[in-house]
Amino acid sequence: MLQATILLLIVSIWFPGAARIGGTDGSLSFLLALFCAVVSVTCYGDIARRLHRTEAVLVTAVLTTAALIIVFSLLSMLYAGNPIRTFRAVFAQIFAFAIIPAVAAISARPKGSEAIDRIVTVMIIMSVVTSCLVSIGLGDARFADRSEGYFKHSNQLGIALSAGLPLVAAMLVASRRYRILLLGCLLVVLLGLVKSGSKTNFVVGVAGLGVFFGLYSVYLVRRRQAPVSILAGVAIAPVLLGTSLLALRSLNPRAYELLSTQASGGETHSMISRSRLWSISIDLGLAHPFIGVGAGQTVGDIAPHSHNLFIDYFRTLGVPGVALITIIVVLVTAYLIGAVLSALSGDDASEESRKTNVMVLGSAVAVLNYIVANQMSDSFGPSTAPFFWLPLALLMFYRGVQRSTQAEQGENKAPSFSAVLQVFEY
Repeated sequence: MLQATILLLIVSIWFPGAARIGGTDGSLSFLLALFCAVVSVTCYGDIARRLHRTEAVLVTAVLTTAALIIVFSLLSMLYAGNPIRTFRAVFAQIFAFAIIPAVAAISARPKGSEAIDRIVTVMIIMSVVTSCLVSIGLGDARFADRSEGYFKHSNQLGIALSAGLPLVAAMLVASRRYRILLLGCLLVVLLGLVKSGSKTNFVVGVAGLGVFFGLYSVYLVRRRQAPVSILAGVAIAPVLLGTSLLALRSLNPRAYELLSTQASGGETHSMISRSRLWSISIDLGLAHPFIGVGAGQTVGDIAPHSHNLFIDYFRTLGVPGVALITIIVVLVTAYLIGAVLSALSGDDASEESRKTNVMVLGSAVAVLNYIVANQMSDSFGPSTAPFFWLPLALLMFYRGVQRSTQAEQGENKAPSFSAVLQVFEY
């Protein structure tokens, strides 16, 4: 039941505009998230004992911080101009309680690895389906020079696709049977990213791909594997970058022109408006440094949020809010750096351990993409928050498998006491 619910949740988060109840976007996703949170949190106590200490501490710290954000957000209803909008921050954190314990519970069951593979597969399928709908302009996913797909804004679509792109790339590298199909999926998701018209997320998505394949190249070099593939990748990377820019130029000329202007040092309307928005938001935070203006509140009539994660939490919840969100970002960033370094330095005793290391790299880059994108875009809104919590939950799972595999390899490599005695007797 929990596995089916989490899969339905993944499907629904790609269609927040279509999955509405009573006119509120994403209502179905919120109801599914609440159900997952209730079911998974109740059984998480037993599962936590099976987790490694690092993952257990991280989950406890992250969920405790998320709970404090929920408490401060609900308290801000007492003075917020629009109390209903405080639930914007509340629901974003509820997804943490829905996804992280649920993925941990599912992975702890028999055939848990197969269940996690299904979750990743559904995530990839939905990113491809959304990209196809955007590309052909079906229904609400009509395309002019920007497309929001089934989200409210094109930036939200871009964040979702840029977070899903590294998972597609990781499965492409890890898979031995469906590489041609997954390569097609990768190209389709890139096309959807181009069609979204989100310049920030196009850059984040393409740069994230570069980071992933760069890390994978280091991974191969350390193991002295596939030198021809590494050289081919180095030669093809500039070609792929040029091809991506040409695709952006031909399929979305407006986004290409704005991106070229920014790259050449010129000023664009979006950057000027963001600078003004950040300045106003910081002034509002300084005017209410301890309580903020209230969670989820709009920046006057200018924008629904501050288009920067830290500035938005400073504006809405003051110093306590920005401190709490900084704790989450710092903890998660430190964790993913450690996971990446472990994947690069570990040994591959089997094909399964190789796949695990590759998926660690992919999920880590997906989390990083979301954090970077939220410095210019959605400010951790409820429509995109699942695209942070889900890759993070997957990263925790693959890191746990990686750690178990490395421990087994260490035990196998360590000489037993009886073997030492035999050598001594000889």
